Amino acid sequence: MAVKVVGWLLDRLTTWVFPAVLVVLAGFTLIWQLGHADPARGVTLPLHVWEESEPVDLAALSPLAQRLAALPAQDSAETRLSVRPFWFLLRVPEAAAQQSQEIDFPSRHAANLACWSAQTGQLLGEANRQGSSGALRRSRAGFSLPLLPAAEGTDLLCRAAYRGPAKIAAELWQPRTLAQAQLAHQKAGVMLEAGIGVLAIFMLLTAMVNRSALYWTFTGWLLLNMRMAALSAGTDLELLGYPVAPAWMILSRQWTLCMYYAMTIGLFSALFKSELEEVKAGWPLTVHQVSAVAIIVACPFLTYEQTLPILWGATFSVVALMLLYLTKILRHTHSRVAGWYAASIAVTLVASMNEVVAAATGQRSLMAGLNSVTAAIASALLASAAVAEHMRYHRLQNQRAQKLLEDAYQDSPVGLFTIGSGQSIIKANPAFHAMLRRTAQAEPMGLSDLFDAAVVAQVLALHGARHSTSLDLQTQTLLPRAGVQSWFAIKASTVDGSIIECSLQDITDRVQATQRLEYMASHDPLTGCLNLRGLALEAEKPDYQPSALAYFDLDRFKLINDLYGHTAGDNVLKQVAERMGSVLQRQDKLARIGGDEFVIVFSRASMEDSEASCNSIAMLIGSTPFQIDNQSFSLDVSGGLVGMAQFGQSPLKDVVSAADTLCRMAKKRSTQRLVVMESGDHFFQQHQDELDLINCLERGETPQGLFLVMQPELSLSRPFDSLNFEILVRLRKPDGTVVPAGTIIEAAEAHGKTAIIDRWVVTTAIDWLERNAQSLERTHFVGVNLSGGSLNDEFFTAELFALFEQHPQALSKICIEITETVAITDMRNMQRFIDRVRSMGAKVGLDDFGAGYSSFGYLKGLSVDALKLDGSLVRDAARSQSGMAIIMAIGGLVSSLGMKSVGEFAEDLLTIRALVDAGIDYAQGYGISKPVEPERILSARSGADFIEDPDILAFVRLLQTQADATLSLFPDSQHGLLH
Repeated sequence: MAVKVVGWLLDRLTTWVFPAVLVVLAGFTLIWQLGHADPARGVTLPLHVWEESEPVDLAALSPLAQRLAALPAQDSAETRLSVRPFWFLLRVPEAAAQQSQEIDFPSRHAANLACWSAQTGQLLGEANRQGSSGALRRSRAGFSLPLLPAAEGTDLLCRAAYRGPAKIAAELWQPRTLAQAQLAHQKAGVMLEAGIGVLAIFMLLTAMVNRSALYWTFTGWLLLNMRMAALSAGTDLELLGYPVAPAWMILSRQWTLCMYYAMTIGLFSALFKSELEEVKAGWPLTVHQVSAVAIIVACPFLTYEQTLPILWGATFSVVALMLLYLTKILRHTHSRVAGWYAASIAVTLVASMNEVVAAATGQRSLMAGLNSVTAAIASALLASAAVAEHMRYHRLQNQRAQKLLEDAYQDSPVGLFTIGSGQSIIKANPAFHAMLRRTAQAEPMGLSDLFDAAVVAQVLALHGARHSTSLDLQTQTLLPRAGVQSWFAIKASTVDGSIIECSLQDITDRVQATQRLEYMASHDPLTGCLNLRGLALEAEKPDYQPSALAYFDLDRFKLINDLYGHTAGDNVLKQVAERMGSVLQRQDKLARIGGDEFVIVFSRASMEDSEASCNSIAMLIGSTPFQIDNQSFSLDVSGGLVGMAQFGQSPLKDVVSAADTLCRMAKKRSTQRLVVMESGDHFFQQHQDELDLINCLERGETPQGLFLVMQPELSLSRPFDSLNFEILVRLRKPDGTVVPAGTIIEAAEAHGKTAIIDRWVVTTAIDWLERNAQSLERTHFVGVNLSGGSLNDEFFTAELFALFEQHPQALSKICIEITETVAITDMRNMQRFIDRVRSMGAKVGLDDFGAGYSSFGYLKGLSVDALKLDGSLVRDAARSQSGMAIIMAIGGLVSSLGMKSVGEFAEDLLTIRALVDAGIDYAQGYGISKPVEPERILSARSGADFIEDPDILAFVRLLQTQADATLSLFPDSQHGLLH
């Protein structure tokens, strides 16, 4: 009860109280700012302005002053985004003789300013965004020059440089009035950060609570809106009271503009996603969304002055487009969200127009207090109201949907019940009580009161599931029903193991029908295909003559169940079965033997015809999306095809197992969806090797005949100074033939026994390294691969860390290699593993980069020492411009992150040259050396000793002569990086 009360209170606080308080605070800030508009303004001084087109001799300024005096005087001048210096001449009026005055140069775009006495040529002062000297000093967003009474009638000659759409102007102020304006300027910045900052904090908390991408987007927009207003008001020189470094000022302004443009389009698209679909926004919105991405991509390559005109035009276009769509939305849906958002845009536009008109007419302000600061706060408030309305609307929608679901739950003709913690039935619908002949008001029941212990155990096992899982059962109830033995079908599913949702259907009539029972026993109830038992029964019939067997497995089918539910997945499976059946002949047999696995037995067909049918099935499934309601799914399928004649009288399960092996081979090939058994002898031998390994691993035994080989990894900076290599595993059979590593690892991974292989490899490698430590003084790192299955085995990792603690000397040379796809599956746990390994003295490398997700983003979250490029990237680099660009980008990024890079599949001189040009640190491949026996490693001094190709050897020697002798090949003591 107490937990519910606390939850209710927290919900009310985050939904009503906190938002109301923060909005009131922001509103107070807006009202305060509107009521404290500073009316003070200096006296505009006429200027004679000249843009510097040729160098000026600062030692002789009189000719320049005379030249400027001949130009017409003007109150202000536009720089038109020019980055060249501007000279201007102004006269100190006689009023300055009566009391001290101060000249203010107000442009926030001024980068530096220097002023001289035109009569004497004396430098009065210099100032920039880093500091000032002489009489000049920083004032508000620009600079100011205090004057003494003796300055009456003096001509000032000034030189200034600007960045941005600057206006050159000078104003005469009373020092006290200018100090008050300076204080008001500072307060404006504080008001912006206070007014919009509290809204941003509230939205940040809301985003964290609701885990909504929209609220995260709006939080970023608020912060950018705050910086945009500060830029407009000239207060962006500071952030939270701290000055922004001058070197970052222009870059900060440029990125603020670019990100604000992109974020505004993103917020608009996310906020009105459904409404824009209703009004058929179409290609204009898409064009502007693409422009938002293009602006962000182009921003690093443009100057500030190049960026501004582009953004001015783009902003005008996108504001016009948003107003058009908002008008359509308001007419079509009468959306309050659109109304608030339109008001937010309107306030911003009116304020901007107010400042433009005021500047053009010379008036202080046409609407008192409405300026960039107040507009930013008001716009943020109105946009917050739009987001709040969006939250309220979706909350109401969720409540309606929840009520509809509850009504459907209660009215469903299928018995539905929910199991909470333990076995208690915490909720059930009327149909459930009717099936069990009990009333809804009866005492609560447990699952064991209805079903036997076996059923209870299977259902309750779902409590341990960590992801979406379901099961189907058929059983009898323990409750008597008028002397009739009742049979029920139970479908139980869970999302995360906390709650189990179940359905109950009476199947008594179906079970009592013998024919139906037999059908259910031999067929898949979902698709109507045979199951494995039914397929075996068909194959045993005397008149049946099977010629080939194909095994198909749908790729990424689990994603459909996870994203759209099992109902959508079941419908897709039905359509898959229908498409397969449409290709088959009447005598062919189709069976579904697993969740997304199908087997086809071809009868009286040649291998060529069977292969053609399989290719047709793969094309039919992969070429046309599957439609379920309004959802469209695309699937691919992998398959393996074997000839039945080569298996003789072997049981059907052995044939299926062989086809399954081929199917798994197809899944690893990016372009070949079907693998056909080509050489019977070779395939049977490989398949038998795999079965022998599986049987050994299933018994928990380490296979006999395992041995290690080493493949050198050559330094591309100093190839003759180090001897580094990767340890690989092989298996030698009693007849002397060698089983490749792929077969060993695949068999272990398929049955979850990789820890047995990895345990032997790590133990043997450590023992060998310690026994040969004196011969390996030039070895700085030794790569040892660990599979994903082992890393997810807590017992194995505990053993691994215990072994590492016992062998610190060998551990200092070991680099644990983890494949990219395994590393990012659970980055948080993987980072903990990496941190502990590195803290013990070993190194960690990311293997096969480029074979999986290949995202630079997750490299920030994994503090590894090295990154090994997958061979597919390296092979392309030497022969294509795009491939070379990719590895150059990776090489530069890896170097910047403080890692080392290794390129696999360095097969020839062309590839090795490409790796050197890309800045890759190490190369590994047959161009250097094939894997060698450990004895070869002990007799070598460097990785270059294994090179046999004379051209490659000559190139490597050239690299050694160009090597930087100061470059360390040893580990960094602080970071533990590879050398």
